[in-house]
Amino acid sequence: MKTLLSSFAIFFIVISMKAQTCSPNGNVMVYSNYDGGVLTINCDLNIPNMKIGICTYEAVEVHITGPYVGNVTEVLYAGYIGENDNCGQGVTNTTISGVAPGITDILFAPPVTFTDANGYPFIICGYSCGTGNQGGCNTSIQIAEYFTDTFVGTLFLFDSQYNCWNDETVSLSQGGSCCPSAILVPQAFFSSNDQLLCLGQCINFFDESSGVPTSWSWTFAGATTSTSGAQNPANICFLNAGTYPVTLTASSTNGSTTYSSNIEVISCGVPGCTYPQATNYNPAATVDNGNCGFPVCNNDCPADLNDDGVVGITDLLSFIGVYGTVCP
Repeated sequence: MKTLLSSFAIFFIVISMKAQTCSPNGNVMVYSNYDGGVLTINCDLNIPNMKIGICTYEAVEVHITGPYVGNVTEVLYAGYIGENDNCGQGVTNTTISGVAPGITDILFAPPVTFTDANGYPFIICGYSCGTGNQGGCNTSIQIAEYFTDTFVGTLFLFDSQYNCWNDETVSLSQGGSCCPSAILVPQAFFSSNDQLLCLGQCINFFDESSGVPTSWSWTFAGATTSTSGAQNPANICFLNAGTYPVTLTASSTNGSTTYSSNIEVISCGVPGCTYPQATNYNPAATVDNGNCGFPVCNNDCPADLNDDGVVGITDLLSFIGVYGTVCP
């Protein structure tokens, strides 16, 4: 019984080490190895806005499948794309299938977004969860940081190994092999419910920073609210036309980054009657809508322009003064 319990404990530890979720609210899945091969990723968890990153040294054939494959919005391969068929599966070129080609990309050795003396300055391969010298490959921190920065997302799982993916299927529910202490510095990013406003309109901003920031500092040039420390500031109003930068600094104990985007405010115009003599004159109107109304004239002596009961020189002078005027 003792031997059985020990074996069970070892089995449990192995399974637990494999099934790691880095952030339950994450949306970025990262898979890396050295030898490439054939990998099928089963999207069996209902995770919105799912993004998948793959990194290998040798070529890999990637298949995306599963009940929630429709949630995948981006698949990115970044690596060396070697042509040595170390796995003996005939894979000498990196391919991605199972999702629309428009949401996939294959990059050869892009620059890292996090410099690590133990890793390479370009994304070429990753084969372990280690933080020490990687023998020419990238550290797990570099790889995780690269994909979360590029996707502007949060790490859900990171799965790394050295050897081939031998036509194997991995499910998101299995988790990953480790959670690198990546996302060292938050990467600031935000969106808004509009970027083109009319005078006096208000909009809301939404923090989409990666790296789990713990504080947010916003500045709104030209707005009635000039600064905010909220994560998602709302009802930010602009009263004057122009182009105004909105800036977010996302911070944690590891550091901070800043992101800016412009909001354009235009007059748009206020429709209405612009003729002061009209009964429905609108002094705030800037664009005439052609619906002006005027009082009906019931004068029994229409030539008596000054209404003094006599048609005389004064009426003639009044007429001459407006002769040629275009009536509304």
